[in-house]
Amino acid sequence: MREQLRALVKLSEIDARARGVDDQLKGIPAELEERRGAVRALESLVSRQTAAIVEAEKLVGQQDADLASRNDLLGKSKAKGAKARTMRESDAAERELESIRKSIKDGEAEKERLRERVSATRSALDAPEMALEEQRSDLEKAEVAATARLEALRAERQEILVGRGEWSSQIAKDHLRLYDRLRTKLSPAVVEATAETCLGCRMKIPPQRFLELQRCNTLMQCSFCNRIIYHRDLMQD
Repeated sequence: MREQLRALVKLSEIDARARGVDDQLKGIPAELEERRGAVRALESLVSRQTAAIVEAEKLVGQQDADLASRNDLLGKSKAKGAKARTMRESDAAERELESIRKSIKDGEAEKERLRERVSATRSALDAPEMALEEQRSDLEKAEVAATARLEALRAERQEILVGRGEWSSQIAKDHLRLYDRLRTKLSPAVVEATAETCLGCRMKIPPQRFLELQRCNTLMQCSFCNRIIYHRDLMQD
């Protein structure tokens, strides 16, 4: 049983190290995706603000055309007033002129408001555009670094797993099945027990069970966390 435990300990050490690398292999793409999400959010913001500028500029253009039309109408109205023959016609022409002048004044005010909106939106766009440029640059560098890091981690994982098959072959099939079942939920799945304490969950082991653990006559599991437990002395030659 001692040799079985030694093999299980070695296997657990290998798998725990490989799992640590696996966590990094999963974490790096997740971090990159988080960065991409931030870039996409900024792109969306910049796009919306740019669209708002385009729309406001379009309205300014329409306002210009409308003002030109009103000014043309003003000129015609003045000409009509000049031809008035009666006081009634003159008063009507003056009211018409006043109405057109007011509409032109209102149009000019609206045009100014639109120009201010364009200016404010352009100013507000400066910071997001700068941030977007920086984040795109940072993302590009991060992707290059991540590619290199992922390659290094994959190579490291392969190196860690060297010899795993040899240790596995030394373990009885029923013990190996138990270990494989445990390691999907617990890491490490095999832990030392010392001073009547499981170092996996830090729970106390009854004295009688601890004595049985030291005798190493059977494979033992912690009653609380179910990890396979062993005594350090059994690992020594």
